[in-house]
Amino acid sequence: MKKSIKFILITILLAVVLTLSLVGCTKTPNLKGGDPTATTYNNNSLVVSQGDYIYYVNGKITLDDIAEKKDNKYGNVTKSAIYRAKKDGTESEVLVPQVAMDSNNANGISVLGNYVYFTSPSTAKAKDGTLQKNNTDFYRVELSGKKLKKLVTLEGNSNQYKFTDEGLIYVENSKLTYLPYKGKSKVILESAGNTYFPVTSTYTPGKADASMAVYYTETPEDNDGDPYNDIKCVTSTGEVKTILSGKDSKITYTIKSVECEADGAVALYYEKSVYDKGDQTSEGLFGIKLNSNFEKTQDAEKQFADSRTMGSVRYIDFATGVYVFDGEEMYIPNFDSNGLVTKDGAVVYNLLTNITQSSILTIRKEGDTNYIYYTDSNALMKVAMDESYPNNLGMAETVIKENIVTDYVKPVLDGNTFYYINSGYYNYIYKVDISNKDNKHSILGVRKDSDKAAYIKQVKEMNEEAREKHDKLIAEDLPAEELKKD
Repeated sequence: MKKSIKFILITILLAVVLTLSLVGCTKTPNLKGGDPTATTYNNNSLVVSQGDYIYYVNGKITLDDIAEKKDNKYGNVTKSAIYRAKKDGTESEVLVPQVAMDSNNANGISVLGNYVYFTSPSTAKAKDGTLQKNNTDFYRVELSGKKLKKLVTLEGNSNQYKFTDEGLIYVENSKLTYLPYKGKSKVILESAGNTYFPVTSTYTPGKADASMAVYYTETPEDNDGDPYNDIKCVTSTGEVKTILSGKDSKITYTIKSVECEADGAVALYYEKSVYDKGDQTSEGLFGIKLNSNFEKTQDAEKQFADSRTMGSVRYIDFATGVYVFDGEEMYIPNFDSNGLVTKDGAVVYNLLTNITQSSILTIRKEGDTNYIYYTDSNALMKVAMDESYPNNLGMAETVIKENIVTDYVKPVLDGNTFYYINSGYYNYIYKVDISNKDNKHSILGVRKDSDKAAYIKQVKEMNEEAREKHDKLIAEDLPAEELKKD
């Protein structure tokens, strides 16, 4: 009996030691007050809001900063970890003390109901001891910071993927795959080509949402060589739905975009090519609108651009259409009797030379005027859309003069608050209320000790002009006495 008790105690001790070796002495966060029933805004970005809180990635690092396994060990990470704060930026608390970023810097984090979803460079090692940081780990964690779970590890760092409320959808080695959060993965399509992963920026728990799916084209195996394909989607539950079939009209579809609309609806945009007498001819950019249950809201599709212009568009909404970019002009097109784009009767906006299709961050209404917000190098600019013909946009206004990093997720404009990575101060997230150009910029989050010391040193070494500029723009998050020159 004594031997049995001794054996049990040794077993328990070994289990405790093993657990400690896995998690170290790191204390798992246990945050209170999250609201999993609240609508989430700005998913797939640096800063996501839900209820009374914002969830954010605490600054930018690169793969070069992860030289050893300890650099991405849970509990060791401050910079690029996930934090939570009140919406005014106060009461910052660490949620996940681990690197939360894609190697391709493209996706940010998502908050869906009671979970935060993110990716992280793998810390596994190959047989030769090489750190496999170019592979990607996929995680979810409760809003409290508890129950961190690795979902899967994928080879490489450029895989397409989408976190949904029921499962992860991704492409690896050309296979479109669905992985339920509780269950085994299944391959949806062996050779995924034309796939589109819409961003579910706004998410309401329990509400049907057609953006909570991945759309793709598939050529049926029994097509007998006929030149057509179908548009399908795999939903958040892993169900496959056929949206459009080109069989009867010999149509080949190419998905161009899936844009979220109100109440869980989406606008599905696609190029349509028709096979006739041995030739496949592109007819341009078309679209349909789907309600939250993936049902077409009208039978007739709508044309948005012709084959010449469909490569240079910015999507507005299904009712309004698209902006076509042509040189330094931007306009909502009209069509002639042959279905070709014409400027006749269209409102044409004459753009500044440095406003391009890709540089426009957003177009939003302030008062009675629409403004284009765009990035110019590492600055944020805005310009009013003058609706008097010839629609000259006039002079642009500088909103943020410098130091915006635009290659790491898109900067977030939430109401009047602009969140961005500040390259001038060690690549942390800064925020500023852009409703007043005199408002100061302030850091969102916490600097790691080495960056804090470097920041203090940087400010101390500034000349009088540079220090004056710094103090005018930046609300210091460090005690003033620390920043005084020796």
